[in-house]
Amino acid sequence: MEIDKAIRIFAIFLDNSFATIGELLKNRNYTSNESSINDWLQVNWEFLVERKVLKFNEYLEVYGEGADYNGDSSRISDPEALPNYIVGVKSKSGGVVSDILNEEEVNLKNVTFDRIVGFDDGFYNFKSDFKYVLINDDDIGIQRVILLDDIEFVLVRL
Repeated sequence: MEIDKAIRIFAIFLDNSFATIGELLKNRNYTSNESSINDWLQVNWEFLVERKVLKFNEYLEVYGEGADYNGDSSRISDPEALPNYIVGVKSKSGGVVSDILNEEEVNLKNVTFDRIVGFDDGFYNFKSDFKYVLINDDDIGIQRVILLDDIEFVLVRL
């Protein structure tokens, strides 16, 4: 399966499961446990995306903040593994795209995929509707949020 299709299916998976799993991942004080949520996101990224698109002993960069489950490693299934690939992001149209976080049109050059997000009241969030992509603009050191439908994901070998 190609990476673009796998990540789009992952976004649908997040839409369908996030509200339910959020209840299970609350801590004893009934507040969100960010560490558990990051662990859950990372393990699902590894099993649902990474294993679907890469060969044995090939690994993607961690999803979002990665997991805290294995101490120093941000991975769940193979804590010692280092990434061979990152997820690249490019414009479907080949031109500029709308960054809704910073309210500007941008070219997607030297950007790093971070995670799939929702967007509400001028800022990204981690709740449904997961139809946006959080990326890091490595040229100027800021985050950007782009509509999922405006971009294509590609694998970039490290």
